[in-house]
Amino acid sequence: MRFVSPVWILFTLVLISCGENRSSVEQAEDTVSPQGSLIHQGSWSVLYDDQDSASMRVELVIEDIAEVSERNEVDSLNFSGSLPDSLRFNMEWRLGASSALIFSVTISDSGEELLRRSARTVCETAVAVRPEGLRSVYLSDRTGSVIDEDRASTAVEPPPRVSHHLLVYYRQDSTSTSLEVIDSLVVDFRESAADSMAFTYIYRDGSSVISSTAGIFRRGSDPDLYHCFADSSGVYTGVFRNQFRTNIPYLDSRGRVSVQSRLTSAYLSGDAYYPISSEPENYAVRIFLPDSISSWTPLERGEFPDEWHSGPGGIAGGLPMAIGNYTESTLFPRYRMLVLEGSPISSLDSIAVSKMASLLRSSLDFPSAEFSFVEIINPDGPVVISAFGGMLFSRGSLESLADVSTWDEDLTSGIVPPGSGILIDAAKGILLQSLQLDPILSDVIAAWTPLRYYSENVDDEVGTAAVRRSYMKYYLFNTETLGGNGSTPVVAEFALGDPMLDASPLRPFVVGGKGVIVMEYLHSLRMLNRLPYLLQDFTHASSGNFWLKISSSLRVYHNTDKYNLLRALLYQPGIPQIHARWWEEDEKILIKMVEIQPGLQFDLEFSHCQLILSDTTIVRTLMPSMEPGLIQCTAGLPGYVAVDAIDLNHSGLIPVDVMYTRVSSGNIE
Repeated sequence: MRFVSPVWILFTLVLISCGENRSSVEQAEDTVSPQGSLIHQGSWSVLYDDQDSASMRVELVIEDIAEVSERNEVDSLNFSGSLPDSLRFNMEWRLGASSALIFSVTISDSGEELLRRSARTVCETAVAVRPEGLRSVYLSDRTGSVIDEDRASTAVEPPPRVSHHLLVYYRQDSTSTSLEVIDSLVVDFRESAADSMAFTYIYRDGSSVISSTAGIFRRGSDPDLYHCFADSSGVYTGVFRNQFRTNIPYLDSRGRVSVQSRLTSAYLSGDAYYPISSEPENYAVRIFLPDSISSWTPLERGEFPDEWHSGPGGIAGGLPMAIGNYTESTLFPRYRMLVLEGSPISSLDSIAVSKMASLLRSSLDFPSAEFSFVEIINPDGPVVISAFGGMLFSRGSLESLADVSTWDEDLTSGIVPPGSGILIDAAKGILLQSLQLDPILSDVIAAWTPLRYYSENVDDEVGTAAVRRSYMKYYLFNTETLGGNGSTPVVAEFALGDPMLDASPLRPFVVGGKGVIVMEYLHSLRMLNRLPYLLQDFTHASSGNFWLKISSSLRVYHNTDKYNLLRALLYQPGIPQIHARWWEEDEKILIKMVEIQPGLQFDLEFSHCQLILSDTTIVRTLMPSMEPGLIQCTAGLPGYVAVDAIDLNHSGLIPVDVMYTRVSSGNIE
C-alpha cells in the first residue's frame, strides 16, 4: 500500500477556469497600454493587466487539445509552482490544428477574496494576440490518428453487385428515332448488408420505360435520383428503355450534352440514361449496327462483332459509347485515336490529342489503364465529353490546347485558361479506372494536370512559377474569405487526406489550389515517380488503411524524412506559414525563419533564395549558419549593390506562405 505524507497536501494547486473556452482568437493592437503587459509563447502573445503583478504569477503555454481536455481540475501533487498551496485561473483559446493557447494566473491561496477577484479579472480580460500575418481560417482539430480511424471504420461490408446487360440498336433506316438503349439491370444484395441502392437515372416521359420484375425501383427526393430495393430473395431486377430522336441533343442533369442520335454519328456519354450507381458496375453490351458502321466503348471485345464486356472490377460511372464509320490509329500502347472517315482531323485537334496523350502517359499511366480519343459530330458547336477510359470530342473543340503559351498571363489576370477544364476531364477519364481511388485524391491529381501540361509544353520557368503562384493565391484568398474566424462564421479547413474535406465548402480551393502545389512540390522531389503504382494498387478493393496503401505504393518508409513530409502534407490542415526576418551582414544575407501557423511544424527545407537588387535579381544557395535556426547566403556581386528584398520560394514550388520582415543586424525581436 502506498503512503501519502500529509505534507504533500500543502502543495495542492487548485485549477479554476475563469471563462469559457474561446474558439476564435481576438486581435489585440500592437501597441501596449501603460496598464498592460505582453507575455509571449512562440509566435503567440497575450495582453493582460499587470497592475497587481507582485501578487500574481502569469504563464502562457501552447498545448495539444487532447492534453487540455484530459487535464485534471485539481493537481494534487504539483511541486513545480513557486506558490505552493495556490489557486490558478486559466483562459483557453482554441487556435486550430489541435492546439490551444492557455493563459494562467496563479495566486497564493491565502483566503483573500479581493485577490481572487483581481486574479479572475486579469484572466477574464486577457486578450490573445495573433502572430502578424497569420491566416484567419480555422484549421481543423482532427489529428492524423483520428483521420485514420475514420477511414478504417468505414463499412467493410461489400456493396451490392451491379450488372448491366445493354442492348443498343442503331437504325439508319429510321429518320425519327435512330438510337434505342435497353438495359436489363440486376442488383444482387445477397452478399451485402444493404437492402437498397441509389441510382442516377433520367426519366423521359413518352420515351422512357421502367419495368421492375423483382423488387422496387422508386424515385427519391432529387428528380434524377432513384432507389432500388431488393425482393425477398435479396435481388432486384428490372428492364429500362430509352429511345432518342434523331438530331435532338439530350442533356444530363448538369445541362451538358450526353446523348446525340444522328444518322452518321451517334454517341452516349453514359450519363444517366440508364441507371448508374456510385459503385463500379459490370457491363455486357451488344450493339446492333448496319454494315460499314463501327462502335467504340472502353470495354474488352467479346466473341461476336460489336459485343463488349467489362473486365475485373467493372466500370466506375456510366459507360460511354460512340457509333460511326471510324478509322482507328495507335498513339501509344493502350492509347488510341478514332476519327470519322470522310475528312482528316483538324491539325490543331491532332496536335492537342498528341500532347494530351503524351502527358497522360508520362504522368498518370498505369498498367490497366487505357484511353481513347474519339471524334464525334455535333452540329450545335464544339463539345468535349470525358468519361471512363476515353474522351469524345467534336471537330475544333481541342484547338485551345495546341498553344498554351499565354496561360501564365491569363492566370495572373484571374482568367481561367481555355482548355484547362478539358485536361482535368481527360485526367479523370484515366483516374476513374483506378476504381478504389479516394475521390479527393483523384481530384487533386486531376487538378494538377493543367499545370503539368503547361510546364511540359512551354519552356518558360518564369511563366511556370507565375502559374504556380496563381494556384497558391487561389487557395489562400478563397479559404481565408470563406473560412475566416474573425467576423465571419468559422469554416474549418480540413487536411487533404481527411474524408471530412469531401463535404466542406472549402473543398474546391483546398483540392484545386493547395493540392496542386503539393503535387508539384512532391513531383519536384521525385516522390511521384511511383504514382502509376499507387493508381494501379487502388484499382483493387481498399484494405481500409488509406495511409499505408499510399506510403507503401510510393515506397516512402516509416521514420524517413520523405515519410514524415508526405504525412504532414496530406494529414495536416493548412500550409506552413513562415515569418522570415532577414538582414545584411558582411555581404551576406542572414535569415531567421519561424513557422507561425498553429499545430505541428511542417519543417520544409529551403535550398535557394532569390535576392532582388535595385537593378537585377540573383539566386543564391542557402547554407546553415553557426547559430541554430539561422540560415545564410552570399549576397556579394562585383560592384556590390544593396539587397532590396528576398524571396525564399521564387519558383513557387513549395506549398508555403512566407511573410518577410527586414530587421537591423541581428535584431529579430
